[in-house]
Amino acid sequence: MPYFDAASSAPLHPVARQALLASLDEGWADPSRLYREGRRARLLLDAAREAAAEAVGCRPDELVFTSSGTRAVHTGMAGALAARRRVGGHLVVSAVEHSSVLHAAAGHEAAGGTTTQVAVDRAGRVDPDAYARELGEDTALACLQSANHEVGTAQPVAEIAQQCRAVGVPLLVDAAQSLGWGPVEGDWSLLTASAHKWGGPAGVGLLVVRKGVRFAPQGPADERESGRAAGFENLPAIVAAAAFFAAFSLTAEPSPPGL
Repeated sequence: MPYFDAASSAPLHPVARQALLASLDEGWADPSRLYREGRRARLLLDAAREAAAEAVGCRPDELVFTSSGTRAVHTGMAGALAARRRVGGHLVVSAVEHSSVLHAAAGHEAAGGTTTQVAVDRAGRVDPDAYARELGEDTALACLQSANHEVGTAQPVAEIAQQCRAVGVPLLVDAAQSLGWGPVEGDWSLLTASAHKWGGPAGVGLLVVRKGVRFAPQGPADERESGRAAGFENLPAIVAAAAFFAAFSLTAEPSPPGL
């Protein structure tokens, strides 16, 4: 039967399932090691990163894989806020952000920062001018989802990104609900996404930090994923997550997985 309610998670796409099963045999080794199986795993990881980066519209070295979309959001927000601590502690978000953003904002406030939630209209859309009015000299970071995870409203990311850029405030875009169906337009600074939203397996998130954006990774240093996502990469799941992008051109507007 067709599966129409894929707001929180989509069924595993057949292409992702095939890639997952294949990479369980081919991608078990440590991609940071130089023995033969490790080099093979590195090739798989690099190919997955390139496919995901092409879908996002960024450089491969700007993208890291995390253990979830929520982890990507928390890592991205913490790193961006920490890097701009001298600018100030003001955070701007929309009132309809995913709970991962709102929880991180609450933690930011508990640590002494301030947060402004910008209201939305009856359709769940943020007014760009209202959002821009909240960007002050002490604003360290702005966050905006590309599309709402409950009602599907697409947000004016490109316009708000331009306004953020004009006043020197980095914009983090939560693209979890939209990335599977097309890249996010606009001059954003950071982007996050979650593979299970477009038919990949759960447990794979994307974090993109554009070159030139100030970012200070939090927590102990780690040699993996540019120091921004600690721990051994779940390579089979990462390969499966990227298989959707490798198999389908985003310009062809593929149908959502399961439909």
